[in-house]
Amino acid sequence: MVYNPQIPATPAFALAPDQQPLEQAYKTHLKEQFEITFNHLFVITNLPIGRTKFQLEHRQLHQPYLQFLEGHFNASTVAHLMCRHQLSVDYQGNIYDCDFNQMENVPARTLEGELITVQKLLEGGSLDVIHEVKTAPYCYGCTAGSGSSCGGSLL
Repeated sequence: MVYNPQIPATPAFALAPDQQPLEQAYKTHLKEQFEITFNHLFVITNLPIGRTKFQLEHRQLHQPYLQFLEGHFNASTVAHLMCRHQLSVDYQGNIYDCDFNQMENVPARTLEGELITVQKLLEGGSLDVIHEVKTAPYCYGCTAGSGSSCGGSLL
């Protein structure tokens, strides 16, 4: 099960709650009220991309939200970021550092600026063609507070 906070509607931003206590609270409530059980709850931060970015821009909250996320940067999350351990691949075989860069169409590139594809990785026989992870201001969403990834909290 995934907990994703509502898209901010006011400048009173908040980070997602701690994953473990929230998971226990949901397990108890859903079991008692509806006889629903589940294995894990993943808490995910709203990243200011796609629909969330559109809503934030509409409410003139995009830049303040980016600043909020940056202000809550937690260096302890960096070692666990998915962009350091996973790749995303689109249907054409293009490589992305993470799902969010794929959503924002920020593909991985060689030092010479060439797109990195599955074919290029296979031809090289190594991931060494990827020299850096592409970052953007929305990346602070993965590093704010307890961090966030497809598997929930990073800490």
